[in-house]
Amino acid sequence: MTAMSHNSIDSRAISTVEAVGLSGSELAIAMLAQSKDCIKIFSVDGHLEFMNCNGLNAMEIDQLGWVIGKFWWDLWPSALLTLVKEHFYDAVQGGVVNFEAECPTAKGSRRLWAVNLRPLCAQTGQVVSILCTSQDITSGGEQLNHR
Repeated sequence: MTAMSHNSIDSRAISTVEAVGLSGSELAIAMLAQSKDCIKIFSVDGHLEFMNCNGLNAMEIDQLGWVIGKFWWDLWPSALLTLVKEHFYDAVQGGVVNFEAECPTAKGSRRLWAVNLRPLCAQTGQVVSILCTSQDITSGGEQLNHR
């Protein structure tokens, strides 16, 4: 499985980025703000280190401080704890993982999420973080009916 590293970056993309004239961090911030997805970065032990603004909105989280530093699987229903941990550690081992699961927002709204996990690697190939993108795929963006 291919993990993202500096060596895999397309040289045309680098040229395009340089032509825009933004620093790497400015470009990253602009890209994160543009995405409607919930984008998170985790440490390799599972702690939430970053979530973009649209992710906070999608998850109905009023303050980043409520979730930053917490284990990702602690934000999921307890019935999914094992599944979420297994998927996370598959990504830590270099795998790209996709799954769908229900997880309520911080305010209790039920949502169905399409989740993608992928390792972020140093130039040495060592996994240093996990990138997670989650899309709300709840039918029509509406709250799920309680079953």
